[in-house]
This record gives sequence, C-alpha cells and structure tokens, in this order.
Amino acid sequence: MDELGMPVADDVSVAVFELPPDAPDAQPASDDREHQAQQNRRLLLQNATWFCQLRWVVAGVLTLAGIVACFPFWTARFGMHLLPAWLLVSAAVLAVANAGFVLARKRFPQESSEGSLRAYLWCQIVLDLVVLTAVVHSLGSYLTYAPVAYLFHIVLACIFFPRWESLGVTVVSAALFGALVLLETTGALHPPSSLFDAAAGTSAHGGWMWQLSSLLAIWAVIWYLTSRLAAELRRRKRELAAANRRLEASSAERAAHMLQTTHQLKAPFAAIHANTQLLLKGYTGPLSEPSRGVIEKIASRAQMLSQQIQQMLQLANLRSLAQAEPTRTVLDLPEVIQREVERISPQAALRGISLETRLEPVRVRGSDDYLVMLIDNLLNNAVNYSFDGGCVAVACGRRDPATACMVVRDRGIGIPAEKLPRVFQDYYRTTEAAQHHKASTGLGLAIVRLVASALQATVRIESSPGWGTRVTLLMPAVVEKASSE
Repeated sequence: MDELGMPVADDVSVAVFELPPDAPDAQPASDDREHQAQQNRRLLLQNATWFCQLRWVVAGVLTLAGIVACFPFWTARFGMHLLPAWLLVSAAVLAVANAGFVLARKRFPQESSEGSLRAYLWCQIVLDLVVLTAVVHSLGSYLTYAPVAYLFHIVLACIFFPRWESLGVTVVSAALFGALVLLETTGALHPPSSLFDAAAGTSAHGGWMWQLSSLLAIWAVIWYLTSRLAAELRRRKRELAAANRRLEASSAERAAHMLQTTHQLKAPFAAIHANTQLLLKGYTGPLSEPSRGVIEKIASRAQMLSQQIQQMLQLANLRSLAQAEPTRTVLDLPEVIQREVERISPQAALRGISLETRLEPVRVRGSDDYLVMLIDNLLNNAVNYSFDGGCVAVACGRRDPATACMVVRDRGIGIPAEKLPRVFQDYYRTTEAAQHHKASTGLGLAIVRLVASALQATVRIESSPGWGTRVTLLMPAVVEKASSE
C-alpha cells in the first residue's frame, strides 16, 4: 500500500512514465521522426557531394604542384626544391577516394542510412587529414604556415556534424599534427622541403614570397568555407521562417474548419442518439428484433461519434490562443471526484465494474471545468479498459502539506512498456486498447496532458499487461492555516 492506501506494484515488473507539468503540447510521432531522419540524410548527402567537388579542386592543385616540382630549374629560381612524389601521391589518393564516391553515389539515395552516410564522411575527412599531414610534412611542417590548413577540415566538420563530432575532428587533427611534430623533433622524420634551410633555420632565397602567398591562400579558403557556412545558416533560417508561417496559417485554417465542422455535427448526432432512445423505449410502438438490433447499432455509433466530437472540441478549446484564461477558485477535490464517480457509476454497472473510493480532505486551486475534464477522462479510461466484473479504485489526499495527490487504479488490460511514452499523443491507441474498447477515440489522455499542464499537475502512469494501470496525479494543494485556539 502507498501513502493513500492504494495497492502498489506487487511482484510484477511495471513500466513507469511521468509527464511533468511543463511537458510540450505535442510529442513527436514516428512519422515526424522518420521525416526528420530523411531530412538529415538528404543534408548529409548534399554535404558529401559538395565535399567531393571541393576535393577535386584540391587534387587538381596538388597534381599541378607535383608536375611543376618535376622541373627543378623552375622551382630553383624561387628558392624551392619540392619533392614531387609527396604531392602526386597525395593527389592520387584523393582522386581514388573521389572516384569511389562517384561510383557509390547512385546507391546512396536508395540503400544508405543516415549512419552510413555519416560514417562515410568521417572516413573521408580522416583520410583527408592523413593526406594533409603528409603534405604539411613535405612543405616544411611547423616552420611554415601549412599546418593552418587543418582549419579547413575543422570548419568542414562544423558544417557536416553536430558540435561534439566536430570536436572529434579537431582532436584527430591535433593528434596527427602532434605526432608529426614529435617524429620530426626526435629526428625520426626529416622535412624534405627546401622552403627553408633546415640547418640554418632560416627561409631559403625567395621563401618569404611563398610563405606570404600560402598564408593569403589559407585566409581565402577559410573565408570561403566560413562564408558558405554562414550563408547556409541564413538560407535555412529564412526557409524555416517561411515554413513556420505556412504551417501556422495551415494549422489555423484546419483548426477553424474542424471547429466549424464539429459544431455542425454535434447537434445532429445528439438528435440521432435521442431519437434512437425513444424508439428503443417503445414510444413509437413495439419493434421487431431485427429492427431493434439495427437501432441499437445506430445508437451506439451515434453515442461514440458524439463523444469523439466532444473531445475534439475540448482539445481545440484547450489549444486555442484566443481562449480566455479559466477562472481559478478553491475546489474541494474529494467532492469533485465523488461527483464524477457517481456520474460514471451507471456506465460501470452495466459491465459489473465496481468503483471503490478512499477520499481524504484536500483542497486545490484551479478551474472546475478543467478539473472535471481531467477526472472524467481518467475515470472513463479506467472503466473502459477494465475487464467485465472488475474493480476501479479511486483515492485522494495530501502527499505533503503543499501537494494534493489523486490515484486511479484499475486491474484492466494494462499498457506495454514500449508503448507507454506515446499514450499522451493525439489519437494514439495501442493495438490492445483498440481491440478491448472499439469505441475509443485516442483523445482522452491527450486532453489529460493539456489540462494537467494548465493545472500545473504532474501525471505519473504505472502499467503492465495483466497487472493493469495506476495513474497518479500530483498538483499544488491549498495550504490550510492552523486554526487559532
């Protein structure tokens, strides 16, 4: 037993889900997550394609530099003596990697996932960093401006990956360059470039011009990459703003249309249900058994649709920005619960379900309409998803001086653990719930979510198939002043 005298989880392993008071209105559905995954995948594919195009340019520059280095009398005039093998091999590695991407490009849209595309980009960037380390070594390592070229890939990583993954690229860059410097300072490697005189530690004849040119080229490339990133962010910001405006306009239009339609349907369905009751009670004369069966089906369907329309209107009103803030008063929680229990008792009695109450005095501040809506949906769910002849227990009281607690416990069908986090979504019904109660609309707990947020209440659900469901509602209580003696 808990603090309200309600049964707890026994020996059964139950799943628990808690909805805090500040929970967002709508939780992402599976199709939204799938759409987001497709968007991420498309963006990664675009980035991979752009990365491939950029690498063709780099491979071309390295090839040109390697060809020029094959003619020493040209480079000697500027005080340079580059070994062409480093440049040509680096260009060949980049060209092979790009060719592999081009060959696999046709398979990416159909077969690759976001994870495989991300892994591909990681492999390509790491390969580039290894090639860049070889080029930096060939150009003179830390005695030149060549190491600044690592910034190219750090900027690219910021474009392609989230923050922590781009930090990973930065760490890999630092590790590769650090290893290169360590090998060179310990004498394991010797820089082959003649952009400087290693023995004298000074720049070779004309080397200052190449140092300045390389620095300006690095600045230009960093500007290009950073400006592209900034332009992409501005473009996406404009696209998101425009899409948001369209979504808001579409949502407002749909909401207005839904409200108008549901208001128009509410009265006809109520009239159909009322007239079928007159027919079933014999006010128009006796009915044959086939006629009675047809009318009972019409009455049942009309009642179900009337309930769904009522819940749709409730949801629309709860979400309406034009809706006035409800008047908050001090409410006696046991009195409201008892009133709703008495209202639902006839419905429960039809299936032999008993309602047990354990109501201790506690007062809360809120809207009577909202509190009734909340309790009504919780009790309806408990009764609807109980087995015939079962029992629903309701309790309330103080959890502590500042917190009111309400518990609704049934021994019904329960909710599987993997489906429990989704039960507050609009129109969501588990397969088990749809089979047990075909008239369910899937809107009851969506209404509970919105009302609980408005009342600053926390909703906690414990459930397991075969064990049933236990819903705990915690909300601020009116602190009672001690009476003066």
